[in-house]
Amino acid sequence: MTAASPVPGSQTSNTMRDATVHGPTIQAGSISGGVHFHQTPFGPPTPWQVRPVPASFTDRTEDLENLTAWIRSRSPYVRVVAVHGPPGVGKSTLAQRLLDELRDEYPGGQLYVDLRGYDQAGPARLDEALGQLLRSLYGGGLPSGVEERAAWWRSVTAERSRQPIAVLVDNAVHADQVRALLPGGREHLLVVTSRTPLTDLGRDGARHHHLQPFSPAAAQEYLAAVAGEQRVAGDRRAAHAIASLAVGLPLSLALAGTVLASHPDRSLAELATALTHRRQQVLASPHGLTPFGIAMNSSLNEAYWGLPRPTASVFRSLGHLFPYDLDAGVTAAVCGLTPQEAEDELAALAGAGLLITAREDAARGAVYSFHDEVRAYARHRAVTEATDGELDEQTRRGLDFYLATITAAEYLLTDTHRRLARDYRFEPDGPAPFTGKDGAAAWLHAQSDNLLPAVRAAAAGRLPRTCWQLVHALWAYLRLVHDHTLWFEAHKLGLAAARECGDRLAEQEMLNTWGVGLRGDNKVEAAVERFEQVLQIARADGDRRGEAQSLHEIGATYLAADRMDAARGPLEQGRALRHALGAEATDPHEQRTYARAVALSDTALGQVAIGLGDAAAAITRLTTARTTLLGVQDAFDAARALAWLGRAHALAGDRDTAEREGQQAVAECTAARSPRWTARSLELLGRTLQESGQGAQARAAFERSLEIYMSVNPRDADRVRRQLLAVS
Repeated sequence: MTAASPVPGSQTSNTMRDATVHGPTIQAGSISGGVHFHQTPFGPPTPWQVRPVPASFTDRTEDLENLTAWIRSRSPYVRVVAVHGPPGVGKSTLAQRLLDELRDEYPGGQLYVDLRGYDQAGPARLDEALGQLLRSLYGGGLPSGVEERAAWWRSVTAERSRQPIAVLVDNAVHADQVRALLPGGREHLLVVTSRTPLTDLGRDGARHHHLQPFSPAAAQEYLAAVAGEQRVAGDRRAAHAIASLAVGLPLSLALAGTVLASHPDRSLAELATALTHRRQQVLASPHGLTPFGIAMNSSLNEAYWGLPRPTASVFRSLGHLFPYDLDAGVTAAVCGLTPQEAEDELAALAGAGLLITAREDAARGAVYSFHDEVRAYARHRAVTEATDGELDEQTRRGLDFYLATITAAEYLLTDTHRRLARDYRFEPDGPAPFTGKDGAAAWLHAQSDNLLPAVRAAAAGRLPRTCWQLVHALWAYLRLVHDHTLWFEAHKLGLAAARECGDRLAEQEMLNTWGVGLRGDNKVEAAVERFEQVLQIARADGDRRGEAQSLHEIGATYLAADRMDAARGPLEQGRALRHALGAEATDPHEQRTYARAVALSDTALGQVAIGLGDAAAAITRLTTARTTLLGVQDAFDAARALAWLGRAHALAGDRDTAEREGQQAVAECTAARSPRWTARSLELLGRTLQESGQGAQARAAFERSLEIYMSVNPRDADRVRRQLLAVS
């Protein structure tokens, strides 16, 4: 899910001729044995995403024994276990306990994805689920579309057969969903939960397991684990009545147990009487519920009506909100609370069994989620009890919180991104929940599941300004993760919103950043089409900055497609216009922005010159670009320019300079915490070493590049594999 970075504390320092660099280094020249790589691991850490087994876990011994025996007896292919049963019966908890039992047998980690098949807000899309799984194992950009993501997922997991993984897929509704998530290779395990049998998974060798409600004895044992053994032992008759009213559902029993735990003076007999009354109320309603639904709603009613009024209000407010998971920040914004008050209310709801404590996150603090049945109940209470306009106001408060916070992150991470107006109705009062670039990036990564729902909620809520402004602010995050499915859907909604508002500048920005995403996904013609639309709008509106940007992007797109002759003209026109705008600027920030923009055009033109075989022009362009980028303190783009400068000197026949610059570029890209460009600079250095006859050193560079690319981008990894085959 997050952009990879070197492991903290692993940085090294080394003097390289006349330069001191920091990070993993490459040494060559007089060092005996050639090139040495001091490797820093890239990619996310081993994922252990499945929630811990609750201390109240009860019974299920026979279920566990049967499933573990079956898994261990199977041939060395991907094992699939499909657990089905009614809502609240404990399917996910059983799966958690099963994976805990098998933890040592799957050292590659445990991944978790919720398909949300029964959530009233709608199920998770397969491309989103695949994106979540892929981000758990590598830190690179993601292609768009289910088929390509599924292929990448199989490729990434096939490489890990020596370190097999276990995957828990919650709340599936049909077999094809699960089939798209099957890992590649051998030895892996996938456990899926569903309310109904996924019989078609039988052709994939799945073991189907029907999870039954607790027996009366196990139900009382579980109630004792939640509410206290002495209380249950003191009134076995009432405990039996509560267990019967809960029809053996662990979730319903857990709600009853938390009611008892929060009211130490309340007797079990009183609770049994109250649950009987709640059951009669539910039976009188026109919902036509199953016995399981009657039991669940009875317990939810008792838990809800026992909440303090402020806590009940928070519960309702959160139930209809768009985020997949919740924290104190958005809760405070929506409910008009301080962050500490919001945290206290969330903890109270978790204590009442109405929220699940999902995890502790360094960027967000405690993160909570709903069981799907509880979220549906909370939505029902919100719709039933809300005053006129209350739900719309709460949605807008939540959206304004996300817009303000994503924008704060955008300003820290992409200070040269064109700043457009933000229209708030409820602008948050406090500071953003992070400081510095690392904090901003961490918060965005931690919110990854909630970003697209925010854009969708703004579009569905007929808030077009909020919609396109959210998409505009997301530029910083999209540059970090290159999630093209998120990129394309968000921009489709954002462009429609900008056009609805009649905001030409917003329309231009939506088209431009959409084109960048299309280029990254190798959709060249579609990208050029977007940039040409931007060019038409900019010229019609006299927007010279937009005109320069669109010309640069058209040229950069042709460059990415290795169409050098087509790239050169737009790049030169864009550079000339950027240079003129910079000469006219009087504001220091604008001067710096245009200087950097000119340098980026020069970097691209340097690559064009390399492609056309003009070494002298390439060296001039890239040297100028690097000097400017260092001057404006853009270390990352300066490192990229240096990597290409090394290739320009190799083209000119200056092998020593080419190798030195290539080595330094690798170190600088690593220090900039860019796995993709560390791999790219290693690849470019490998070409230089290969051309100078240093086959062993070239192979080492390509192999290290391939190792990183395997965790960043399978498409790039395939390109490096082909180059490795050509090394003598």
